Amino acid sequence: MRQFYAAFVLAALALCVGAVLGYGHTPSLYGALMGVEGVAILALMETAESMDNAIVDYGILKTMSPRWQKRYISWGMPISVLGMRFLFPVLLVALVAGLSPWQAARLAVMEPQRYASIMLGAKDMISAFGGAFLLLIALNYFLDDDKTHHWLSWLERPAARLGGVSALPVGVTLAVLMLVSRLMGPGHDPMAFLFWGCGGVAAYILGKETLVWLIGEPGASRMAAGGGLLTFLYLEFIDASFSFDGVISAFAITTDPVVIALGLGVGAMFVRSMTLSMLKTNALAEYVYVEHGAFYTIFILSLLMLVSVLVEVPEWVTGLVGILLIGGAFLASAVRRPVK
Repeated sequence: MRQFYAAFVLAALALCVGAVLGYGHTPSLYGALMGVEGVAILALMETAESMDNAIVDYGILKTMSPRWQKRYISWGMPISVLGMRFLFPVLLVALVAGLSPWQAARLAVMEPQRYASIMLGAKDMISAFGGAFLLLIALNYFLDDDKTHHWLSWLERPAARLGGVSALPVGVTLAVLMLVSRLMGPGHDPMAFLFWGCGGVAAYILGKETLVWLIGEPGASRMAAGGGLLTFLYLEFIDASFSFDGVISAFAITTDPVVIALGLGVGAMFVRSMTLSMLKTNALAEYVYVEHGAFYTIFILSLLMLVSVLVEVPEWVTGLVGILLIGGAFLASAVRRPVK
């Protein structure tokens, strides 16, 4: 339970700030309660939708030293909250609208409705980048000829055999991007979608593959021993990719960027605390299929992000997919003897 103390403290502070901001918009008890409600809903939404993120982080954190595991909270949370949940939307709006970062930040505070409109207008680009990155994460997990444990063996075993084709995940991802871009209707920019999707592919290759290459080098392995800075940065990049969908969806609940950062930040803190708790208790050691459920969730989530430029995907769908797949994997693990 100790791992959650900081999360509860942050939640209490965020709810208080949310009340103050709500009162500032509408000087009444109702306004304060609306501010609290916005923070609470966003925090719950982020926590519920990030179970797969927690499990993926758990798998990476196991390889890191205790020092870097602590920095996952002490360094990672400011990056996660201020960087991804506040600065990223500001920088994106600045890029799309041709504004300076300062002008975009001022727009967020002074004209939140216009800021939200610009942010939502960038949905296709964000979906392409995040969807491509997450799809590669999932495909590289399943298309792995070294993978020994299979949950849905009729599906995973043939997929694992294809792992010998090293470029297959990238090829599949690019094919999906091209297919979706061909199906895009009026009001969408297929070339921008492809450009940002290829950016997600490039980011994955430069991040993950460069990390693997460096750790494989004799001199660099000492630098990255126990996880190190490179693994930490890769972990933060994964967190950023998982949060793309949540940042966009948050504008359907409130247009206040500070409330969004607070709510999603509290959710991210609970997810990271949950990850550290699992790490400390080794909770997933006997549940061998939970990791599979998480990567199935990532696979479906990535496809939903990409398809969302064609049809509206309700937010509850992504949350329900995660609950069903991870819950199913947990139950399947519980009825099976642990794999030693």
